[in-house]
Amino acid sequence: MTYCRGRGGGRMLRWAVTVWMVACASVAMAQDAPDQRTLKRAVELHQSGQYGAAIEAYTEFLKSHPDAAAVRSNLGAALVHEGRMAEAIGEYRLALTADPSNRGVRFNLALAYYKTGELELATREFESVRAGAAADEPQAHRAALLLAECYLRQGKDQRVIEVLDKVVESDPDDLAAAYLLGTALIRQKQQDRGSVMIQRILRNGDSAEARMLVAFTKLSLGDKAGATIDLNRAIELNPGLPEAHNLLGRILYLESDLKGAEEAFRRAIAIDGNLFEPLFFLGALLRQQGRDAEAEPLLERALKLQPDEIRARYQYAVLQAAEGRDARAAALLESLIKDAPGYAEAHRSLSKIYFRIGRAAEGRREVKLADELNSQIDAGDLELGRSLK
Repeated sequence: MTYCRGRGGGRMLRWAVTVWMVACASVAMAQDAPDQRTLKRAVELHQSGQYGAAIEAYTEFLKSHPDAAAVRSNLGAALVHEGRMAEAIGEYRLALTADPSNRGVRFNLALAYYKTGELELATREFESVRAGAAADEPQAHRAALLLAECYLRQGKDQRVIEVLDKVVESDPDDLAAAYLLGTALIRQKQQDRGSVMIQRILRNGDSAEARMLVAFTKLSLGDKAGATIDLNRAIELNPGLPEAHNLLGRILYLESDLKGAEEAFRRAIAIDGNLFEPLFFLGALLRQQGRDAEAEPLLERALKLQPDEIRARYQYAVLQAAEGRDARAAALLESLIKDAPGYAEAHRSLSKIYFRIGRAAEGRREVKLADELNSQIDAGDLELGRSLK
């Protein structure tokens, strides 16, 4: 589960994205410049929503003023509106080369990275914006919210808590911060503090955000039926909440309703294609059904969002093996085992590949390691059973 979307399908954080994507559109124009009319026309076109024509006018002005950082940032914002994200990122980076201290431009660059799923790059830029702004500046607050969301999408819950603790303390009515922080707290098993965030949101009436947190809490306690009720209510309140569809898909998967789970994951991805969990779970589900061609791009997108996630790395490696790419699969599993030596299934899968490619001695070694790890798990379960008894 990641960030929150408000009622009517709008994100609780969408206001931050929208405002800052066009904030440079009204930049003060150069005085006495021979191309002033061109620039004035570009800004007017931008402000009236004629982004294609604005792009042409900005580009024309920049031919003779390549170091005009604010104008180049305007061009980037217009390109974003046209969906030309790679070009926008290039313009923002050029603008920062000319004016490295411009936090507004850096914020826009961070947003562009965020919208394209480049979360590590977005995180770095939001951190820079936040560090350069005074704590009471609106820009610092926006950067904190979006930085926390980037961390949440990457599964870095403790970093979310570190970023938002003071934000929520200083503004108890900030529902976006309460939702993000509450999600991270519940995922970190800090149910008591997470419940405080739920109550803050509930004070504003029944909402999809509160229902999501309650459902996530119930699911973490094993109450799938109760979680399903709250998730259905969350979707009723806000059908555009991808996290609700994702969590519902997870429950349906646990209940062996694979068709229902697939549909729920697809709905989540259709709403937001840059969420790790539905991409990963749908990819894993399709791989398990032998639908490798459909699974591969989903797992690749999931790994782009969380490249160190062990489960996604394993699923992708096994898929490579199923597609006959044994050398690639072996390299991926060897790297995974280096980072997670206790992952028994990775050892067992690697052993099969080794046997297949004629590395029998190494295959036997991996089988032995997998058996030893499974024995340790079984022994631990037996000891737990005795203690409970």
